[in-house]
Amino acid sequence: MSVKKQKRQTDYRTSEKTEIRNCIRQYGKLAGGIAHDLNTILTTIYGYSEMALETLDGTSEAAQDIHKILLAADRARELTGRLMNLSRPAGGDRKTVRVSDIIEETISLIRPSIPHGTEVTVNIASPDILISADPLQLFRAFTNLAVNALQAMEPAGGSLTITLEKVFAGEVNKMNNGEYALIRFADTGQGMDKKTAEKMFDPFFTARSNGNGTGLGLSLVYDIISDLEGDINVSSEVNEGTVIDILIPAETGKFASLP
Repeated sequence: MSVKKQKRQTDYRTSEKTEIRNCIRQYGKLAGGIAHDLNTILTTIYGYSEMALETLDGTSEAAQDIHKILLAADRARELTGRLMNLSRPAGGDRKTVRVSDIIEETISLIRPSIPHGTEVTVNIASPDILISADPLQLFRAFTNLAVNALQAMEPAGGSLTITLEKVFAGEVNKMNNGEYALIRFADTGQGMDKKTAEKMFDPFFTARSNGNGTGLGLSLVYDIISDLEGDINVSSEVNEGTVIDILIPAETGKFASLP
C-alpha cells in the first residue's frame, strides 16, 4: 500500500471516529435536557405530596402511600442525576481523587443490582493512591465496567473481582515514567474472542444480541481514561472470562491533602 493511500485511510478513520464522538456528545446533551425536564416534573410531585402530607394524620394509610410516592421520586431523582452526568464532557472538573473512594462508591451503587449467584469482591492493595480526575467521570467509567462485567456473567452468575494497586513504568507497556494506579476488573463471564475484544471500546459496538445495550458505555469509558492520559488493556477468552486493566498516572506527595 502506498504511503499516500495509507494516509487517506488513516484520515478517513480519524474523521469517522470524530464524527461518532460528536454524535455521542449530542446524545449526552439530549440526556441532560431530558433530565432537566424530569426534575421539573419531580419538583411538582414533591411539592403536592408534601402539601398532602400536611393535611393527613402521619399514621394513616394515605400518608404511608404518599411516603412511598416520595421514595419513588427520590429514586427517579437519582436517575436524572445520572442522566445529567452523561451531559458532562470527559475531563470536566479535575481534582485530586482517592481511587479507592470511587471504587467504594461504585460498589455501593451496583450492589442492589448484583444478581443472585454472582459474587463481587474488592481487593485494595494501595488504598491511598491518588490521581487527578473528575470524580464523577471516573465513577461513571468504573460503573460502566462493573455493570458490563455483571451482564457478561448472565444468566449463570459468577464472580467479579475489582483490585487496586500501584505499579511503576517499568512494569507496564507503552507508558511514561512514573507511578500508576492499576484498577483491574476481572470477571468469570462469557469472555470474548480476539476480534470482539479489539472492537469492544468502539463507539456503538455491542456484543449483546438481544437488542439490549447501545454500545455507548465502553466507548465513553475509553474517552474518559484516554483524557486522563491513561491506558486500557484487555485479556479475554471465550468461556474463560475477561480481565480489563485500567492504568492512570498517579499523583505523589499529596496524601496529606485528603482526609
